[in-house]
Amino acid sequence: MTDIHRAGVLRLPTGRLIAADPSWLPSWQRLGIAPYTTTVPAGAYPVTLALVRFQTDQMRPAAMVTAAKLTIRDAPVSTWELALRPGENPATLAEDEFFGVGVDVATVCLFDATVLTTMARKADDQPQIFEVWQADQPVEVADTESKANLIAFQSGLGDGHYPVWIGRTADRHIACFVVDMRVG
Repeated sequence: MTDIHRAGVLRLPTGRLIAADPSWLPSWQRLGIAPYTTTVPAGAYPVTLALVRFQTDQMRPAAMVTAAKLTIRDAPVSTWELALRPGENPATLAEDEFFGVGVDVATVCLFDATVLTTMARKADDQPQIFEVWQADQPVEVADTESKANLIAFQSGLGDGHYPVWIGRTADRHIACFVVDMRVG
């Protein structure tokens, strides 16, 4: 059974979105963590998680995140494109390749670029602050100074590499960003 779960409201004071593994934040410069080149108007936007639920047993979690969606405008998506960071060129990719979010601790987080160094410091000082124990219980970490926040959630099948897609409306406005956990 699949359902949609509200993960919170992401505050983007600059509209420059970053998706990353929170354990990578202390090394953000070396790892090339940067905002996507496509920006959105500053604002607060809902994040939802698509969850697939399983019969609970010893071997499987009760739920798994199959995708995370940051809704910029509530409108139908007409086209999809890969979200890119500076220096990423889709023309360099083979047909089955993509640029995406690398994950080593089964967690992805979304946040505004304005708090990158703040969240990196928090990840270094208190790495457990970003731990997500269950698929339907995302974690929010706020920055009181900038009013920005970070929302962390489990990554589908755990560690790996996941694409981020931008959904555009028929008139080319950004409708959403989707982190695709490549489940199924």
